[in-house]
Amino acid sequence: MIRFISHSTKPIPDELVNAHLISRNGEVIQGEIKIENGVISAQSGGHTSLALCLQCDAGKAGRLMLQTSVLPARDEPYILDLELARHRIKLFLDMSENWSLFHLGDDNHAVQRWEESRLIFTKALVATDNQERCELAKEALELSLDASERLTMEHANLLLHHRFLRKAASPSTLGVRVNAARFDEPLRELLSKHIDIVVLPMRWSLIEPEEGKFEWGAIDRWVQWAREQKKTIIAGPLLNFEEEGGIPPWVKGSEHDYPSFRDKCYDHVERVVHRYGAAISFWNVLSGINTNRWISLAVANMVDLVRTSSLIVRHSRKDSRVMIELTDLFDEFVAGPSQGCSGRVFLSRLNQEGVRLDALGVQCLVGGSYGRSARDLMRLSSKLDEFLHLEIPLIISALGAPSETINEEYGWWKSQWSEKVQEQWGGQMLAIALSKPFVDSVIWADLYDHDKMEVPSSAFVSKGGKPRPVLNRMLAMRNRLRKPLGPPDRAQAIQSDEENA
Repeated sequence: MIRFISHSTKPIPDELVNAHLISRNGEVIQGEIKIENGVISAQSGGHTSLALCLQCDAGKAGRLMLQTSVLPARDEPYILDLELARHRIKLFLDMSENWSLFHLGDDNHAVQRWEESRLIFTKALVATDNQERCELAKEALELSLDASERLTMEHANLLLHHRFLRKAASPSTLGVRVNAARFDEPLRELLSKHIDIVVLPMRWSLIEPEEGKFEWGAIDRWVQWAREQKKTIIAGPLLNFEEEGGIPPWVKGSEHDYPSFRDKCYDHVERVVHRYGAAISFWNVLSGINTNRWISLAVANMVDLVRTSSLIVRHSRKDSRVMIELTDLFDEFVAGPSQGCSGRVFLSRLNQEGVRLDALGVQCLVGGSYGRSARDLMRLSSKLDEFLHLEIPLIISALGAPSETINEEYGWWKSQWSEKVQEQWGGQMLAIALSKPFVDSVIWADLYDHDKMEVPSSAFVSKGGKPRPVLNRMLAMRNRLRKPLGPPDRAQAIQSDEENA
């Protein structure tokens, strides 16, 4: 068992937000976390060393999911503030090595901030007053987070210029998900002028609200329009296991009778692909199946559904491309009772079973529930790096943050969410994503605000029909990449550095 205390002026709250445990190899693990009289205790069977991850107030850096270093069990409680700062200072060094950025000089702002944080952390270690120790540790944490984000953007700027040094970005760089319920002319005009990829979710419970009763009209008109506009269309997910109601209730009732459940899914996928196969060649067949959040399946059955759905799509059209979508980037659901499997384990199982994918979709949503609490840019960037080994293109299938704080329990980045913060976050995350050579496309979460959004108020266009600043920021980046970038622009790096201040 490991225990944590804090002597800060802001004591540990009675309830921890999204707290979970991480093993030595970085995997989320199940365990027991309790808080009594301001002392956090955590344990997990079979693990003697653990890291604690939880949401913390990090001052100017925001309210973020942060973790301690991996710590061995001991009788004396660890000081939470010290261990959070210690981990972040070490992470800066680790990522400097991973990203080959040790050449940065002492005049670099990221290095300067990190050095400041290290010196203050040293003062915290030798302080004799417990409250002073915690306050110094908090200051060191805030500085090290600032250093981390500066380093992350420096890395993204270098890689972006390396990737697009002599060539422009692909025409299909930026896309957006379009809820088919609205078909307004201003929305279509925006898409026609500015967006490369149109993603059309095909929610089964809307297509077939009752067994045998079909409503195709909304999707039909969008498919026809996108095809006439010669837009790249990604259809799906056809089977959405992440969203409550993504699988109709009359189908969910047979989840414990897998053959019956599989047959109903098979019929639905075949029906949709048969209807739209002539117009669409890129299909997102499954989303969030590994989480077991709303539908509980054995891993073998998950793999079987991916294989079956993929075969249906490829049988309909030889040039069809197939992807699936991971919805929880940090696998927080593994710590709960869902009996799901992490994205890493699930993808490994698909590979072992010989299931071939043409692309992998990964959602990167923050400021919402279900594993979407806010995280800093370095953690998001380093998490995306873990997909490098897959050797298939990665699509950021849903990038988004709210334009207002939905719930304080979901956290925020730098300051409470606003359109300005959303714009800054979106622009920097787009640069980070496209700097990865294995990322093909980035899809913004939603075109317009609607009631079924995974992260409310995150769309390009508000409910009042007003485009949000994040749209112009994303389009400016896309337009900049329509021609080669040339060598890294130090002025641009300085601008990004100042933005992080």
